Amino acid sequence: MVLTRGKKAKSDAGGAAPSPSTTSTNGHKFRRASSSSSDATVAPVKTPKSSRSPFAEIKRLTSFRRSKASEAEPAVETASTSSSSSSSSPSVSPLSPLAVLDRPFSTVEGLEDHPMSYERGHEIPITWFAAISTYFGYAVLILFGHIRDFFGRLFGVSRYLATQPPPGYAPLLKDWENFYTRRLYHRIRDCWERPVCSAPGGRITVVERDSPDGNKTMVLTERTRECMNLGSYNYLGFADDWQTSCKAEVMPTLDTLNSCLCSARMDLGTSKAHVELEELVARYVGKEAALVYNMGFGTNSTTIPALVGKGSLILSDTMNHSSIVAGSRASGAMVRTFVHNNAKSLERVLRDAIAGGMPRTRRPWKKILVMVEGIYSMEGEICDLKGIVEVVKKFGAYLYVDEAHSIGALGETGRGICEYAGVDPKDVDVMMGTFTKSFGGMGGYVAGDRKMIQYLRRASAGSMYHNSLSPVVCKQVHQALRVIMGEDGTMTGRRKIEALRNNSNHMRRELVRMGCHVYGDYDSPIIPVMLYNPTKIAAFSREAFARGLAVVVVGFPATPIVLSRTRICVSAGHTREEIERALNVIEELVDLLRLRYAKRAMG
Repeated sequence: MVLTRGKKAKSDAGGAAPSPSTTSTNGHKFRRASSSSSDATVAPVKTPKSSRSPFAEIKRLTSFRRSKASEAEPAVETASTSSSSSSSSPSVSPLSPLAVLDRPFSTVEGLEDHPMSYERGHEIPITWFAAISTYFGYAVLILFGHIRDFFGRLFGVSRYLATQPPPGYAPLLKDWENFYTRRLYHRIRDCWERPVCSAPGGRITVVERDSPDGNKTMVLTERTRECMNLGSYNYLGFADDWQTSCKAEVMPTLDTLNSCLCSARMDLGTSKAHVELEELVARYVGKEAALVYNMGFGTNSTTIPALVGKGSLILSDTMNHSSIVAGSRASGAMVRTFVHNNAKSLERVLRDAIAGGMPRTRRPWKKILVMVEGIYSMEGEICDLKGIVEVVKKFGAYLYVDEAHSIGALGETGRGICEYAGVDPKDVDVMMGTFTKSFGGMGGYVAGDRKMIQYLRRASAGSMYHNSLSPVVCKQVHQALRVIMGEDGTMTGRRKIEALRNNSNHMRRELVRMGCHVYGDYDSPIIPVMLYNPTKIAAFSREAFARGLAVVVVGFPATPIVLSRTRICVSAGHTREEIERALNVIEELVDLLRLRYAKRAMG
């Protein structure tokens, strides 16, 4: 037995679909009318709180928010001295530039509930000029790359001749196989792999590098640069306040358990720290049991093959992470995809799969596993989990949710996409997450019912063969969870969650006001800003670095060839002053590189 919930894929694809519910979303996005309006702050909207388990009240809270959504008008509280003593904020018209609020503990119902705006990333079409110039840019790079290769071989003068194998040896890579690396990536290699010599907090110290051979090799220098960090997954800011929030609880672990147990979990790699962490993770996410791994990527890539195999079917979102792709390919199961974050597409694919059965034999599938993410790391979009759950329950499939980026970052208490979307965790069969984003650690976890977790302990390669998670990291994550849950006796965790949401929404709102093409949803700490043209990848990264901003830029093959972008990651450790400074620098770069594609076709 692998997945222990007692259901199989229904052979009858009919049946009435559950009636979709609707909710009110923050579809209005405006920029500040002037620089003076930047002093305005947002009045947080109170949400019901319960002293009982947060999951016990999910349905009631969801119904409460729906009933209030049509009645409540956005309210704004200005930070000016004259209004600071006011007991209530005046309501404003939906057309007012101040009507954009940081949504409190909001829910996501489905794509059809969101307005056609920049809130839904994939509804933003690339402009005709950006498309033409991007293809032309790649064409020029490829053309001149081939010209340089030709003359390099002709005259025997090229920095890549030393990589040719000796006579009689076969080349490891054919010329066309590493052409992209040689002639495109190496030209802008300095934009990646920048060494950091400080904690990855809101501000970091980056080591500058030089290259004697056109970025083929990079040489460290003695120079460093202080930068604001907009690239690390330090969502809740534990890298900023670790000395006060976690150090006292973590460091004593070194006195008893050392830094590594030098063994796999199935052998002698399980300590008291592992057991305590697994119990706390299970309680936090609302499941019976959990299993922790020493690597986030390995959590997916070793768990999926243990859950499904030959004769099973995986239905995967087209934008799922590469770790899900690797695990799916290694499982031996049949893999089909559905349109990104689209419950209707999933329903069509699932109905066809059940009706058609397995290839050739047409026998029923042994298992059907639907795989989605809480927040899609390259798109910044939040999963339509409620719509997905309705489809999965209708057809009797299993559901696997990757919460690498959503756990700790979404929901009133940081419990992830289930809390945010108003979904009972019992409706999700496998809950996966990582400790590298919100918890200031490393590794990952899988949570589910007790029988499934016991099976994974002896069937997953990550548990049987991989070295166990460091006890020091276990204690770090354990303490971070206690802070988030308020079990340390403070409100630090709640303040971190609120700060992350407010910083993320403020950054996204202002980037939209600039006229950039911004992917993703409000409340998501991942904010992709589209660059499109390959020349702008390097230009944006280098100019931002020169101005003291450390950013991540992403291009092909991590994205489609015409959809290059910079991916901004916001943290609770950022102050509002730092966010404003970063926005000023970004706006300068937007003008310099002509990135206002939402206002002008040519940027």
